[in-house]
Amino acid sequence: MPADALPFRILAPAAAAEARGPRDLVIEASAFGGGTHPTTASCLALLASLAPLEGLRVLDLGSGSGILGIAAARLGAARVVCLDVNPEAVACARRNALANGVDGALLHRQGCPADLAGERFDLVVANVGGELLLDEARAVASLTRPGGRLLLSGLLCAWADDLEAAYGAAGCRVLERRFPDAFCTLLLSAPPGSR
Repeated sequence: MPADALPFRILAPAAAAEARGPRDLVIEASAFGGGTHPTTASCLALLASLAPLEGLRVLDLGSGSGILGIAAARLGAARVVCLDVNPEAVACARRNALANGVDGALLHRQGCPADLAGERFDLVVANVGGELLLDEARAVASLTRPGGRLLLSGLLCAWADDLEAAYGAAGCRVLERRFPDAFCTLLLSAPPGSR
């Protein structure tokens, strides 16, 4: 997706004074992402298509810079938990939340999916590389409330069928697929009823 087609305008902290609209995101470019990667753009577009997120509880799993959590807050999410294993990523996401004025809606935590066992979210967003999404599919799916949604990205297209199968085995249903560049992005629905 071309940068000019993004539903959000991404600005560097030096340009923060230009941020005027609810879809302007001030993001410190770092090793944890600056918002330009195709998977991030795809997730931002799908997040925008789900708006409004009024009153929803959102998990940004593997939050990195926090861009997806910040975008969810801008789209009306009541509470966003940004979770990352890397303490430097947690600090970066916290700085970005402050720069965007949404720090009151975001809770930053260091850890992994197992650290949230028993918690449930209306929407789980995870744009992570590696095999975390596959290896921990059941744990990630279990963090979604019945009937909630999961927005997953970060794996190469070659893994799309495996990703669908892993979450299908947890009772999730694919709502939409996107293939930005060589990657896959999936929007899924968690199974209805209690788990």
